[in-house]
Amino acid sequence: MAPPTHKLVFKSLAESDLPAILAIEKRSHITPWREAHFLSSIQGSHHVLGAYFEGVLIGYAVYSIVADEAELLLFVIDELHQGRGFGKAFLMHIIQNLDGKAERLFLEVRASNVPAINLYEAIGFNQVGERANYYSLLWGREDALIFALEILPSGELSDQ
Repeated sequence: MAPPTHKLVFKSLAESDLPAILAIEKRSHITPWREAHFLSSIQGSHHVLGAYFEGVLIGYAVYSIVADEAELLLFVIDELHQGRGFGKAFLMHIIQNLDGKAERLFLEVRASNVPAINLYEAIGFNQVGERANYYSLLWGREDALIFALEILPSGELSDQ
């Protein structure tokens, strides 16, 4: 059975969404973003987009656009909704909305986050770098892998 990704609704998030965002964030990260970071992003320092399924926030993205480049700072699908195609649908929506605003999209991912890496590579992202010991963990540090995606006009993806 195909995932019900056609039922996803995307919208900009507001301060009133903070309780739902923070609940997902705490379930999703060992070192979650603080409320102040989200508040600053929502108030204008970044684009903050939510993915809703059946009226419930199931994911969010925080990204920036500078000149012709975009950076995905945070991309989360609630663990309760992972593995159903929602992440891919949400990321494709973001990429399509970057058409005409950015020529490439960058992101960083924990080296151990194999499901996310598989998603990014399936969409067409390529690893372009690595930051050693970038992420702080309770028991040490972990490398960040840097990925990039070339965005062609009309939301097409590069096959490079």
